[in-house]
This record gives sequence, C-alpha cells and structure tokens, in this order.
Amino acid sequence: MELSAIAPYIVSILASIISCISSYFVARNKSASEIRTLKESNEPEIDKLMKQHEVDIDNLKETHKLEMERLEAEPRHSLELANSNAQNEMTKQLMGSLVGNMMSAPQMQDLFVNAIADSIKKGQQGYRLDKMPVAGM
Repeated sequence: MELSAIAPYIVSILASIISCISSYFVARNKSASEIRTLKESNEPEIDKLMKQHEVDIDNLKETHKLEMERLEAEPRHSLELANSNAQNEMTKQLMGSLVGNMMSAPQMQDLFVNAIADSIKKGQQGYRLDKMPVAGM
C-alpha cells in the first residue's frame, strides 16, 4: 500500500482520536465539577444526618446501659426477696416453737386461762346496756 492512498484517512483518524481524547477530558472535568457541586450542596444535610446518627447512637447506648442495670438489679432483688422470705419463715417457726413451748408449761396454761377468764368478766360488765349512761338525759 502506498502512503498516498492512506494519507486522507490518517488525517481523519488523527482528528477523531484528538476529538475523542478532548471529549473524554471535558466529560471528566464536567463530572468532577458536578460531583464537587453536589458534595457542597449536600454537605449541610450530610452533617445534619451525621449529628442525628450520633444522637441516636448516644440514645441507644443510654438505653442499653439502663437495660443492663435493670437486668443486673433483677437477680439482686430476687436474692433479697428470697433472703427476706427465708428470714420471715425462720421467725415464724421460732415464734411458733416459742409459743408452743410456753403453752406446754402448766404455769403458762394457768396464766393464759386466768387472763381469758378476766377478760370475759370485764367484757360482760362493760357491755350491759341497762347500766350504760345515756347522753342528753
């Protein structure tokens, strides 16, 4: 092939390559400019969202902390409740055995019977309606 046959095509090929390269750089610069513009225009919204996420994360941390404290307090509370119940049961058994032992002694039985009898006598005397003073007469 001769160079004269290819020469008209070389000029158009070079022109298209130069056009392609220049179009690429123009598009690249334009897209970089648009990206920069978008970043600048959305920066306040992005900052606002980042601050909101930080607040949300802090709230979640606080909620988690309170939940963990509650979960730690539940076993302690149930342990205190069980301890209190055990003390109440022991006191109940001790009082029952103390009263039972006291009532098994003959002197205590006599004292108890006399106290009940005195109480009944005082009650019968205190509730007689014909001996009660009437107000306003």
